[in-house]
Amino acid sequence: MSEFDSIESCLKEIENRYNNTEKIRRKLANYEEPIQITFLDTNRNVMLLVNKDQGIEVKDNTSDGNAPVKIEFSSEKIMLELFNKEIGAVKAYSSGKIKVIEGQIRNLMKLRSLMF
Repeated sequence: MSEFDSIESCLKEIENRYNNTEKIRRKLANYEEPIQITFLDTNRNVMLLVNKDQGIEVKDNTSDGNAPVKIEFSSEKIMLELFNKEIGAVKAYSSGKIKVIEGQIRNLMKLRSLMF
């Protein structure tokens, strides 16, 4: 397994997982809510635009105040640790390193295989 060393590599992996994993596309077959991810340490925003099972677009340095799902990471390092399997998603969430600001926790659970 390759080690992820930047947020860009994590974002590329999200696209790769969606495009190359039928199970993930099936899980997201009815999902189309934009997801805004904010990294508090760098004030960086990323939008994940899932178009059901038709495709995904990852927009770095983009935000949408009206996004129905908003997730905050305390730092970019947390996403790197998740992708490198140094911390689990449930532990990161329960310790406050990841917060669902808007939307429901079930959305995060649905996206878990795509993002973590």
